[in-house]
Amino acid sequence: MLERSVRLREFTKDWLQTYAEFTPLWSTPEQWRQIEYILEVLQPLRFWTLWMSKTRGVTIHRVFQVYQDIFDHLEMQISKLERKRMQSKVYIRVGLVKAKLKATSYYGKTESPRGLLFDIGTCLNPYCKLNLFREWDLDASGETVYEKSYKKEFIAYYHFYYAPINNQAPHIAIPRSGLNSRSKQLYSSRLRAVILSEALAYIETDSEIDPPAPDPEATDPTREACPAGIFYEANILEWWKVNTERFQN
Repeated sequence: MLERSVRLREFTKDWLQTYAEFTPLWSTPEQWRQIEYILEVLQPLRFWTLWMSKTRGVTIHRVFQVYQDIFDHLEMQISKLERKRMQSKVYIRVGLVKAKLKATSYYGKTESPRGLLFDIGTCLNPYCKLNLFREWDLDASGETVYEKSYKKEFIAYYHFYYAPINNQAPHIAIPRSGLNSRSKQLYSSRLRAVILSEALAYIETDSEIDPPAPDPEATDPTREACPAGIFYEANILEWWKVNTERFQN
């Protein structure tokens, strides 16, 4: 509604010349500046809301990234307004603090089984894989706690749902009997390694390099909504289609 009022401002001003009795309802220059500032503060939130609700393409792989961007943006804006004394900006800061609390409440629900799917979706983005989780623990050396945790979840999910013994290791004969405890342990370890080889070959290699963005002058329906200009990312489903022979499961 605020965006629409700004877009129609000049038309409304012309309309008031005909219906002068409504002139007292016209916003002051200071009020227009406040509206424009609010729109600037909310622009990234509006963009991600529109992007996540689109009906074409996949978005699940971006859920954790969206939360991170939203929290970073809210914290930055709250910090900018911390020393402001103008009443309108005080109100905006209070609203942003409440928005952060609401986002935190929603983010807390990603620990549920639904959150596991967000994790798997992130890992299945070949242009990200575990990169996002590494960013969450930049001070760590080697494999970070988050990276290790989400990698473990990815492997466990793959092992449970996509690596049945009969499909993944047909060349390994399954013994009916005659294995002592040590032989069973070695056999089990070997079989597990074969089963997981495809998942490890994917998740332990570097993420793909993002293809170049299209011509910035190209028409893009999200251009005006995106705080950084045109939003673009590679077609993830197309990548998996092309690489289906490498990662059959």
